[in-house]
Amino acid sequence: MDSLVRGRANGDVLIRAMQPTVSARVLRSLALSETTRMARVHTLPVHSLAIDRALNRFMLSAGADTSIQLYDLDCSETAVACAKQIAPKQQVPSGAGHTRLVTSIEWYFADCGMFSTGSFDNTLRVWDASNMTEACRFDLEARVNRHQMSTTGAHMLIAVADESEHVRLCDLASGAFAQSLPVHGQGTNAVAWSPTEPYVLATGGNDGSLKLWDIRQADSQLQHFSAPSGPNARNQSPVRSGTQHAGSLDKKVGDMFFVKDGAHLVSIGIDHRLQKWLIAGSQSALLFDLQISVSSSSSMVNAGSAKSLQATYTSASDELTAGSEVAFIPNGDTTVAVIDIANGTQMALLDGHLSQTLCAAWRPGHLELFTGGADGNILKWCPPAREMLSEAQKRAQKDTWSEDES
Repeated sequence: MDSLVRGRANGDVLIRAMQPTVSARVLRSLALSETTRMARVHTLPVHSLAIDRALNRFMLSAGADTSIQLYDLDCSETAVACAKQIAPKQQVPSGAGHTRLVTSIEWYFADCGMFSTGSFDNTLRVWDASNMTEACRFDLEARVNRHQMSTTGAHMLIAVADESEHVRLCDLASGAFAQSLPVHGQGTNAVAWSPTEPYVLATGGNDGSLKLWDIRQADSQLQHFSAPSGPNARNQSPVRSGTQHAGSLDKKVGDMFFVKDGAHLVSIGIDHRLQKWLIAGSQSALLFDLQISVSSSSSMVNAGSAKSLQATYTSASDELTAGSEVAFIPNGDTTVAVIDIANGTQMALLDGHLSQTLCAAWRPGHLELFTGGADGNILKWCPPAREMLSEAQKRAQKDTWSEDES
């Protein structure tokens, strides 16, 4: 690292060459925060976290105790051992809203005034964040596993993955169901809107299948993802790290997300398999199939017992991690895998929870990761001070990285 900084200061190393090394070092150094703690308010497992996209300041948490907590991540108070503690500023108490486990929580894309939740009580609910009151409810007659609001603002539809044979599209504008997609016979566990094509939706089933839809078309299914098989499968789907597999995920899809460019889709199975797909119109190609490594020393939980795992993706636009595309994936045990999804390599394994890690949320612009677990805890991860750039490195970076490159 120091040699790269000196090389950059001397003009021998370009920013493009230096950035991946800086980014990898920062992300590999993530550790439990020694100066800030999250107050433990959930009495049962935490299943979902969400950080607002407008300010990257407010975080929501929800889980099995049916409560919803709202945190201001910039507001903390001194607690024991000189550590600061972040406690909820507002909440929906247990029993005041959902009556069963809250499986997913999502901020409205444009501001911090509204959010939505899905639950095993068969409802999707929309909330006013200013006073934490329910504004709208959709009764789905099936347990909600995951939902996602539009990420572009082109429409007001919420896609809902549940235990029925359909994915329901709930219209916030009318308060009614807009559409129903006949998706997966065994129910759907994950949904993801494209960040570049507002009406394109990906779905992941309990049977491990992946499908892509254009909700504007009468025959709305665009494709059913299928990995190459046969003697040439390995050559058609190169793997940089991990174990190669053919076909769709063997077990249910734990989560899925589009990469920022909208041309790539990443799916994660609860069997610790990660697949990255290239999407080109109605065609797709499997770029890699990674078997995520887990710690042999961690407290393993049977992967089949995990219904759903909430991963988080960041394009890492932070100053020190620009150019990185990283996913933080709960492993179904006490760990979270840090995966470079550009090349399919595992960068690090974070181990901190006392039992199964269930969800993760990255805070853009702050180099902070938050994870929730079956132990009821929410943990904050960040690069420790000793792993950050030295003062000399910061000065060299300030003096040289601001120069224009031709």
